[in-house]
Amino acid sequence: MPVSLWRRLRARTSRADADRGAVSATVGVLLGSGVLLGMAALVVDVGLVYAERGQLQNGADAAAVAAARVCALDPATCTSGDGETPPQLAGRYANGNANDGQATAEVCGRGGGLDGCAEWTGELTDCVGGPPATGPYVEVRTGTRRDGDETLLPPVFAHAVLGGYEGAEVRACARATWGGPGRADVVALALPFCDWQQRTRNGTAFPATPQAVAVLPDTTGDCTGGGGLRWLDAGGDCRAVLAVAQETRVVAPVDDSDHGCGDVLDDLLDRPVLVPVVEGAGDPYTVRGFAAFVVTGFTLPGHTAGDASCGDGVDAYVCGHLTEQLLPGGGTIGGPDLGARVVALIG
Repeated sequence: MPVSLWRRLRARTSRADADRGAVSATVGVLLGSGVLLGMAALVVDVGLVYAERGQLQNGADAAAVAAARVCALDPATCTSGDGETPPQLAGRYANGNANDGQATAEVCGRGGGLDGCAEWTGELTDCVGGPPATGPYVEVRTGTRRDGDETLLPPVFAHAVLGGYEGAEVRACARATWGGPGRADVVALALPFCDWQQRTRNGTAFPATPQAVAVLPDTTGDCTGGGGLRWLDAGGDCRAVLAVAQETRVVAPVDDSDHGCGDVLDDLLDRPVLVPVVEGAGDPYTVRGFAAFVVTGFTLPGHTAGDASCGDGVDAYVCGHLTEQLLPGGGTIGGPDLGARVVALIG
């Protein structure tokens, strides 16, 4: 090997040995000064806090929605069909979303016998924004729990850097409300508000016995003679997306046409369908809100399905009954409570 090459290799090896010594010294300095422990505390302990808060927030969101769903179906007492109350629901959902199966849960709100909430202060652990000025809502606050009812998330490295540090109290908050939808995808058969009032005793009773609701050809919102459904102009497919306070027009019935409603109702037999509740003379109507109607059968021009035996002397009618129903998938709240209700997270 040439001498010059040998010298260059010796020089590189010497520099590498010197670098190794420098690295060892640097690591020793960093350990001695607590820099590496501080970095570990920042990465590990702060990461654990974020993960814990994510679990608690998931639990609070799920618990708030679950409690609001119960309150939507039982606005008077907010008790589920299985007898669970909002605090019991909140505890179950909070624990179920915690990796260790433990979390604290507190419930408050307005309506349904819920305990009132403390004044909103806007702190980091509060729900986003203050509670609604009016209307019902439920608020769920979740927090860390360890064995023995400890509420601090224990540190991993931070206690070695911060003397006396025992851990962090991690909390989360969620708020949900319920009420009538402000906008909905509906069957294009409108029910006059006065008819809805008569059939539900102004919203105080929703009888489960099917009865015939005539589909009338007239364009008035009058309820004399028992009232009935009105055809809406929906382009022949019997579906419409309407909003509260929106104006909508009726369509003149055709003797041999069901305006597409036969196929739609056939697919929805024995399930609640949304119908718009309207006011006015029909030229145009104004949407007041939305009701849920369970269709058990019908007779329309050229189409009969289900148990349509409730009709007596009526050419076109729908058998069924108005009901209280929670709409799946949530939605925008903004209409009066006419039996069809939605739930939404609001904070």
